[in-house]
Amino acid sequence: MPPKFKLSDCAIPQLWCGESATPPKKNDPLSKYYKTGSRYECLKKGIGAGTHIERNKSLPVKSLQQIKYVGETHESNFKKVGIKDTTALVREMKTKTSTEIESILKRVLAKSNGPLDQRAYNSVIVYLYQHGNGGVPACKKISP
Repeated sequence: MPPKFKLSDCAIPQLWCGESATPPKKNDPLSKYYKTGSRYECLKKGIGAGTHIERNKSLPVKSLQQIKYVGETHESNFKKVGIKDTTALVREMKTKTSTEIESILKRVLAKSNGPLDQRAYNSVIVYLYQHGNGGVPACKKISP
């Protein structure tokens, strides 16, 4: 039997970039800080966040790229299996079992060199869960 879905398992490890030297304790199950970032790491994180926000402004509201870590390649792969936007994603996955969802996502979210893009995988599962799909597979544990 496949492992059960647990929202806290979907947390993606990230750097802490804040005024205090240590990350704050949060009740958010999707926040998982693994270390305090250096100035350079935090600068890179900030630039990446800024470019992501600006890019998303020009995307359609229902674009699959609105889901964190889903890029052009992933969106193209979703379209190849008949899922053209976030509405279609939620609709299609509601009719699937967790095993079928996992199979589709593993195929669609594979990186160009073969392995699964775990950050995108977890983000899509969280998106589905937050949009009413209770039959989602377990997330992948991501190490920093």
